[in-house]
Amino acid sequence: MVDYDVIIAGAGTGGATTAYTLAKRGHSVLLIDRKERHMIGLKTCGDAIGSHHFRELQELVGFPDMPSNIIEHDVAGIDIISPDREHRLRMTGPTTSGFSFNRLKMGQWFVRLAEEAGAEVRASTRVKRLTFENSKVTGLKISTKDSDQDKELKAKIVVDATGAVGMLRRQLPETSPVEREIAKEDVMVAWRDVYETPEYTFDTPEFLEIYWDQEQTPGGYIWVFPQGSNRVNVGLGLMTLPGHRRPQEIYDSFVRTTYDFMKTKLVTLDSSGGIAPVRRPIDTLVDDNFMLVGDSGAQVNPIHGGGIGSSFLGGAHAGIVASEALEANDTSIESLWSYNPRYMESYGIKQASLDVFRWFLLNVTNDEINFAFKKQIVKAEDLLDTSMTGRVKFGTGEKLRRLRSGIGNVPLLLRVSKIAGLMEDVKEVYRNYPDSPKGLADWKRRLVPIYDAAKGL
Repeated sequence: MVDYDVIIAGAGTGGATTAYTLAKRGHSVLLIDRKERHMIGLKTCGDAIGSHHFRELQELVGFPDMPSNIIEHDVAGIDIISPDREHRLRMTGPTTSGFSFNRLKMGQWFVRLAEEAGAEVRASTRVKRLTFENSKVTGLKISTKDSDQDKELKAKIVVDATGAVGMLRRQLPETSPVEREIAKEDVMVAWRDVYETPEYTFDTPEFLEIYWDQEQTPGGYIWVFPQGSNRVNVGLGLMTLPGHRRPQEIYDSFVRTTYDFMKTKLVTLDSSGGIAPVRRPIDTLVDDNFMLVGDSGAQVNPIHGGGIGSSFLGGAHAGIVASEALEANDTSIESLWSYNPRYMESYGIKQASLDVFRWFLLNVTNDEINFAFKKQIVKAEDLLDTSMTGRVKFGTGEKLRRLRSGIGNVPLLLRVSKIAGLMEDVKEVYRNYPDSPKGLADWKRRLVPIYDAAKGL
């Protein structure tokens, strides 16, 4: 006897999208979150997203348009700024246009849509642990403020959408094919504040700024995302490499002293830190009666740490596959397996390629970045194309011209060529993702030499 078809732990964008998709298809769904109901959605975030992500969600599961009261300001593009601050690349086009938004209001809207579709929502509820029978997930135990006793709930499928900590993923038995832990080198830590700037006006609030500095934020960046003429979301993220500094320390010592608006009167609206996985997706997002969505499945862009759009895709695909499995009365790993290739095809292939590229970027110095910007070896359209396709490529004539421009740094050009090849190699591996759990181990072995080579560049 089960209490629900599906229980989803975590009501963020991924979890709420999964709940919406399943409830809309008529399944009984419980969506759980530890936060109080009116606080669900509040999270450390850059609070900006490309419009194309919503179009994808609408096509997959019929998601409605975002209400205008959630949108703070329209975004036309992104400026990438070199470490010496003397050069910037402006990325514009359909994939960089979007909007900044109120993160709390958006989260509340997502949960409300899931409720309206028929999902039950329990806020202020903690997920304690998974329950098992014969090493297979059967449900979970929860606790609430109103009771001293844990309560056990049964479900045909449990979805871990608990975020970067992957609380439930880490409780799976050692026999599970799902990776339980994420390496520290594959995690980004961040700090950000949101301010009103009554004495400072942003001249071009429609353009977001990303400042690239390998000495201050190794493997990451500083962002300044205006939300109108007198409001801004500013923060930074960096990889958790050995000896890394605390993001708040960098914020206080560098960000506060670098930007002109930080030297004016500021009204702090929010201030918080957070973490995000920055790697390829978890190699399998399913086990018997179990699925991963969002940050818990490492469904995050490895370059900039953004995870809302990819969580949309993860939640939608997970909901569709779970629905099909429930209708077939089979929630085994084999029945849920198609979630893997669906997600890999829609985003995971590009994500893995960008994960390889991340290691190249980590090993690039500030001097090399400044050189590439100055000589136009790297252009805005290159970064845009790489971010959208996971491919580094120049046309033949363009390649020769840039080789001549970059003659002062041939080793850098050779590394760019090598990483481009490795990115294509990993994409080929992901295009041949196994069609059943039996092929997973051999498939994973094919990834090892590619990542070893990328880390050594």
